[in-house]
Amino acid sequence: MADQIRALCSVITKFARADLESHLKNHDSGISSIEHGVLRHLSHGVTSMAEISRLMGVAPSTLVYVVDGLTKKKLVKRGKDPKDRRRGPLQLEKRGAELFARFSKMDAGSLLVRSLESMRESRRRELLALLNELLNGLNDSERLYLRARSEDIEGPISTSANGPSARTGKARR
Repeated sequence: MADQIRALCSVITKFARADLESHLKNHDSGISSIEHGVLRHLSHGVTSMAEISRLMGVAPSTLVYVVDGLTKKKLVKRGKDPKDRRRGPLQLEKRGAELFARFSKMDAGSLLVRSLESMRESRRRELLALLNELLNGLNDSERLYLRARSEDIEGPISTSANGPSARTGKARR
């Protein structure tokens, strides 16, 4: 069963990433999906490259190039840690925050959103609850990170430019 779940998660991730890449490209965002991921983590308060690397499952050496690109685009800046010169916490620039805000939600036309919309609302809620239950097995730091983001999932949901949310009967984007 674990193998099947892993395979299904991989397929869902593949489609979600392709949807995001297409959305970012079609709207001339100027960023890739991996850059979007870094902006997402920074917007949720994660400032350490090591932590972002771990959460995204990306090698730190790869992340250095991604952050360098975001820095050149003036979307992110490297800070200085007065206690440790080797550390340079990342900071989201105003322009980076604005760009992420424009592309933080999934596109209404994405395969994932359309697939969720084809399900009954009760089934979508059940799926979300089951996935959250599955994630409870994660180690503490990842659970804390996910809990910090729980308002994104469980809090008040408003209608975005992409349309209504799951709370109003439609799949959240």
